[in-house]
Amino acid sequence: MGLMVGACLAFAVMGALFRAAMQDGLPVPLVPFARGLFTTLVMLPWLLRRGPQALATRRPGAHLGRFAAGSCSFLLTMLALLWLPLADAVAILHAKPLWALPLAFLLLGERIGWDRAIAAAIGFAGVLVIASPDLAAGGPDLPASGLAAALAGGAAGAMVLVAVKTLSTTEPPARVVAWYAIGSVLLWAPVSAFVWQTPTPRALVLLVAGSLCAMAGDFMASWAARRAPVGLLAPIEYVQIPAAALIGLLAFAETPGWGLFWGTLVLLAATLYLAQRSQGTG
Repeated sequence: MGLMVGACLAFAVMGALFRAAMQDGLPVPLVPFARGLFTTLVMLPWLLRRGPQALATRRPGAHLGRFAAGSCSFLLTMLALLWLPLADAVAILHAKPLWALPLAFLLLGERIGWDRAIAAAIGFAGVLVIASPDLAAGGPDLPASGLAAALAGGAAGAMVLVAVKTLSTTEPPARVVAWYAIGSVLLWAPVSAFVWQTPTPRALVLLVAGSLCAMAGDFMASWAARRAPVGLLAPIEYVQIPAAALIGLLAFAETPGWGLFWGTLVLLAATLYLAQRSQGTG
């Protein structure tokens, strides 16, 4: 559990660092490029040791689908973090498990009971609560562009979950990560070159620090998944929301509204129920 809490805190800090870097003028495509480059460099010893066999696969199409979903998810996440208050963006993006349910039904043919479908619908109601204005405090509506990015980012993130689950039947995790990292470098390098603006020293430090936090979060989440059941880890991920709210308050002077609080509780309850039902039927 401690590892998962650490991963959530690392991801919360990552989002804040990347957001600050983009607000400092860093072009958005440089963020996924940097993350892919850092991941590739970390995996380079393994790639060199294994040689071409490390990336050998009979399922290039499945890897391509996972890469497309991951690229869309990461880009949309960055836009949501840039356009929405930090905690609201993180909370809406955490609807990913709710999106995964209908996608698993449509793409994998998984059976879904009425109780799980109702739980997912209740979870989406929590998203609506977060997205609505805080009427009691006279708060404004969240920007439509940010909401669209966060909702689409959550759906694309769910596609990543489905794609990874499909690949896991034949592909080792390291190969899946390597394909995605190398693909990110190949895709975002020319895009970054096209929109290139020399980063300020501050933006560069924020970008590097955010990439390091992302890698630390990935490793801690992976280690946590090996040591604890998914049903226990899923609700712990929501630690990221209050962490993001605190960072948003201290670093960006963003005061969270009651809609975030109540909507997150609804999301957490729905996700916890779905995780327990999945564990019971798995």
